[in-house]
Amino acid sequence: MPQGLKKAGTKKKSVAAVKKLESRKLSKGRKIFSAKGRKAVGAKHEIATSKAICKKNEITASARAIGAGKKFFLQELKEKGDKENLKLKRNQIRVEKKTNTLSAKLKESLRKMGKDV
Repeated sequence: MPQGLKKAGTKKKSVAAVKKLESRKLSKGRKIFSAKGRKAVGAKHEIATSKAICKKNEITASARAIGAGKKFFLQELKEKGDKENLKLKRNQIRVEKKTNTLSAKLKESLRKMGKDV
């Protein structure tokens, strides 16, 4: 090879650097390192939020499945789905009964003030 034209190889890593990288690789179990300190508080909050969202989605899904007439074998999910369906029906009936016209609102406010309408 002519002088100055040799291949630029990668820099050889030290034994300690290689060991450090290998010790940080996770082969089993959790795929990330757990947060420490201030980040741990935020991570716990995020985990709690995501669990609450998953729980609500699970209840909604079971309510839809039961409402569609599907047979459910998990008793706990079935009960939660029934409760969710009842809650939705109550809210719908409440909205349908209530009149939201301007005249109804004005009459209600007059009754609260003590005027007889």
